Amino acid sequence: MPTKKRRKSVLRKPAAKKNAASKALSRKKTAAAPPKAAARRDYKALFHRKLTENHLFYEAGRIIASETEPFELIKKIISVINKEVPFEDAAVYTVKKDMTGLDPFYYSGPSFRKAVLDTVYYDNGAPGNIASTGESIFLQDAALYEGFLQYPEERQKPGSYLGIALKNESRVIGVMGFSHSEPRAFRVDDLDTIRTLSPLISAGFEKAELFRKTLELSRVDELTGLLNYRVLMEKLTEEVRRKIRTGRAFSFIMIDIDDFKRVNDRYGHLEGSRLIAQMGPLLRTACRTDSTDICFRYGGEEFSILLTETTMEEAEAVAERIRKAVDEYPFTVKVSHPTEIVSVSLGVSCMSGDKQKSITELINEADIALYQAKASGKNRVVCYADGCGMPAASTADRKGLP
Repeated sequence: MPTKKRRKSVLRKPAAKKNAASKALSRKKTAAAPPKAAARRDYKALFHRKLTENHLFYEAGRIIASETEPFELIKKIISVINKEVPFEDAAVYTVKKDMTGLDPFYYSGPSFRKAVLDTVYYDNGAPGNIASTGESIFLQDAALYEGFLQYPEERQKPGSYLGIALKNESRVIGVMGFSHSEPRAFRVDDLDTIRTLSPLISAGFEKAELFRKTLELSRVDELTGLLNYRVLMEKLTEEVRRKIRTGRAFSFIMIDIDDFKRVNDRYGHLEGSRLIAQMGPLLRTACRTDSTDICFRYGGEEFSILLTETTMEEAEAVAERIRKAVDEYPFTVKVSHPTEIVSVSLGVSCMSGDKQKSITELINEADIALYQAKASGKNRVVCYADGCGMPAASTADRKGLP
């Protein structure tokens, strides 16, 4: 009997060890299962994030390829970014031409409802620091940052902020910043996404700016800075259509520098060019500043002004103010030669009432009034009246010759 008992005990021991090993292995498998599931979840989130990021790059590229207006380009890209990055406020600054600071270019969000943005200088606030260093700023708790985040008069800091520099190959061209009222609203992934997107945004913005400048050069007279003849015809066409639609009068002024050939002959063409160049800012200053008056260089020493929603009497007053401003202006030719006189003659025409005129008729009426002013002694304003004709003057007089 004892022998049997020993056998039983011997037989039981291996079974006990086997059960223990089996349980341990089972526990290991159970413990190892969660990390595999977690890994699968991480890969799924990573795949979704990469897919969203690729879509963001696609949308930004599509906007950059199609949009040629800088402001609209930035506005649309900010809107696309907001689908991926949960910001409340956004601001974009561009570097000034003299590279002394940043000018506000675009801003949106509740923090800007009553804000008045102005120039931000380098090393001043978050935008200035980003521009001076070219490095990003990422703040989970913006209250710890010394200085403003979006604009100089900012009183209450948003809870979190991220800002990046927009760069080309040689320098920083702007700053883009995003903020949220809650701390820790942004992930590091958000910063990486925007930072990776920034070269694309920079290239698109520069392309749009170059297109805008090229278009502007084709519409602006290089010497005076005034709009050119081509734009004048466009604006006159728009104004005629508006007159037909609304019945509101508008006026037109032709301006000619008196005895301009004498200036060229006595002091050289360089001095004549200076005189024409100085007429540009003078006319803009003398005209009304509420965008009612638009100044153009008509050609040579002739200029013109389109006065929207303006009667003949109101246009005559503007013309007289311009005439006096030219009389009093210290042109360089007058400073160098105190006895020299610079004056202008002006002719005014108007489209009002039920009578319709063509653009050619309107310009011709102002031209007739202008030459009436020259024939009457120059340095004066004449308004066109029905029945007026070109004065019986010599060709030399009509060209402003002495």
